[in-house]
Amino acid sequence: DRSVQNDRKHLIEKMKIRIEDAGAGGGEEVMREYKETSERDAFFEKELIDLHQSADSLKNLIVELEQKLDQEFRDGVLKINTQFGQFFTLMFGGGTAKLEIIREVKKKKSDTDLSGLEEGLSSETSSEDTDEVSEGIEIEVSLPRKKIKGLMMLSGGERALTSIALLFAISQVNPPPFVILDETDAALDEANSRKYGDMIESLSKLSQLILITHNRETMSRAGVLYGVTMGSGGVSKLLSIAFEEAVVVAK
Repeated sequence: DRSVQNDRKHLIEKMKIRIEDAGAGGGEEVMREYKETSERDAFFEKELIDLHQSADSLKNLIVELEQKLDQEFRDGVLKINTQFGQFFTLMFGGGTAKLEIIREVKKKKSDTDLSGLEEGLSSETSSEDTDEVSEGIEIEVSLPRKKIKGLMMLSGGERALTSIALLFAISQVNPPPFVILDETDAALDEANSRKYGDMIESLSKLSQLILITHNRETMSRAGVLYGVTMGSGGVSKLLSIAFEEAVVVAK
């Protein structure tokens, strides 16, 4: 029995030496390190729970925002359609125009669906195919007194008029502080230029407009006209005319 005790004593001494060599120090240091480690693990566990809760909250917030954005987008399209139809009818003297939200479902092939591995893997790849749903906007138009429906069937000038009507409709629904229009009336004839001028005046009540144009009808609707002229000396000069002041001076 004494030999067994001596063997255990030697074993304990060896374990103490190994612990000391490992830098663990005495028993008090080991217990203190254990306590600190336990407290740190408890802290990290609590932090991990908080992170999971925050992640769940963010996921719910993302879902709510997506639903809200989708609803506001659809409401905005309905409001734009009202103005779009009115402007389109004014520009073309009739007809209808509207925006429509379309959904397109596409098959998305997995990377493993290669031409060289089609045989023997068809069942595996087909199970990995996923449906990719994408939304878009389609413009539906119908011209008066013409059997023309669809944007692709319109001429270049008709597309320009449709684009102008849509641009003004969007500006009417959510008026920006100012709008810059660069030669948007270049493709218009005299009759349509007058209609364009009427829409310009309507839009100017909601936003400040800056127009770049060579159209006399459009220029006649402006409040202030800026232009560049060159005198006999060959020097360019910037001129400005405020029509209200010019009328007073003329009288």
